[in-house]
Amino acid sequence: MDLFAGRKDKFRDLGEFALNVFRKVREGHYCLVISDWVVDEFKKFRDPKEIERLLEGLKTEHLVRITTTSEDKKEARRLSTNNFPDALHVVLARKANCIYLVTRNIQDFAEFQNYIEIKIPEEL
Repeated sequence: MDLFAGRKDKFRDLGEFALNVFRKVREGHYCLVISDWVVDEFKKFRDPKEIERLLEGLKTEHLVRITTTSEDKKEARRLSTNNFPDALHVVLARKANCIYLVTRNIQDFAEFQNYIEIKIPEEL
């Protein structure tokens, strides 16, 4: 969202950090895992075609798509009673054997630090 919304803080262009993550994926430093849940959340704010255009530029070996199952949703509800959306992101990241979950909303994921390492884009 930082990239597509052109977000900035007082001193920095947050979209640049997000773009840098995609550059690193394109160069093969990281593999990007994207779930249908991420795309569904993205649809609330932007046209999903925008994210698909960005993903088209990535090689297949650098991009993994995963689908949410009813079991994933059950696990997310078990993991957190009051933060289902973010718990589902964690469950899906673990399902895909991710090392990091990258987000600007670190505080929203504080309760999940024992499950997966949470990083902001500029830490990659």
